[in-house]
Amino acid sequence: MYFLFRIFYFLARMNLLSRSYLIFYYLDFFRKPIVLKNLEIAFPEKSKKERIEIAKKTYKNFLTFFEDNVNENFSNIEIVNRKILEEAIKSNKPIILLTAHFGNWELSPKVITKEFNVQMAVVMREFQNEKIREFFKKIRSNENIKLINKRRSGKEIMKALLREKRVLGILIDQHTRNESAPVVNFFKPTRFNPAVSKLAKATKAIVIPGFSYKTDNRYVIEFHPYRTFEGSIEEFTQWQADEISEMIKKYPDQYYWFHNRWKERT
Repeated sequence: MYFLFRIFYFLARMNLLSRSYLIFYYLDFFRKPIVLKNLEIAFPEKSKKERIEIAKKTYKNFLTFFEDNVNENFSNIEIVNRKILEEAIKSNKPIILLTAHFGNWELSPKVITKEFNVQMAVVMREFQNEKIREFFKKIRSNENIKLINKRRSGKEIMKALLREKRVLGILIDQHTRNESAPVVNFFKPTRFNPAVSKLAKATKAIVIPGFSYKTDNRYVIEFHPYRTFEGSIEEFTQWQADEISEMIKKYPDQYYWFHNRWKERT
């Protein structure tokens, strides 16, 4: 994995990575079948040819995002609906920023902490390789961004939200092994991570869907109207799944289709 990472990094530094996307697409015998399977689940109405085109663009976008992060190509960033986050900050309530493996999610925390003068905490899965872990730590964190290991996140999350008053960023779209997780409609009936719903219920936090994506050669960070917990865990989790799926439908080639999201039987 580290050898592949070094190839990615070298090509990114030379601004050649995104131009090589078709090579990675055709040589990726492991992830490509998962990508195509996921696209068939999400968009059964599209032809096989259309899904293949989305898959190719997915590879190009994913490599472009990595390249942009390495070279810090972020000169043109637009923030849409910034008043939503500003109002939440003024409320002095705990804030959870809900997002997904969509667009360049790595970009948002540094922009948010700078533009809104807040501190953040980001829940993430650590890489096992130390050198890769240090590289992504450099990309993802600074003095205003605290990284929380997903495997040891409980107490640290509550501390960041309630005591340290940090905006908490969580990606919740991937497959969950939690057998008690609610089944919601996320392109098909599937178990969906209820972590944000449970946190919002326990802390009375404001939950803001937020997404970072690229369009017309510029990055956009877009916030959607927030909610506080109401109803049931299932209903609140369905709302989150709907927010994510709507963004995926708008920009299907900017979603992280590489993950085996729908592997469970429901």
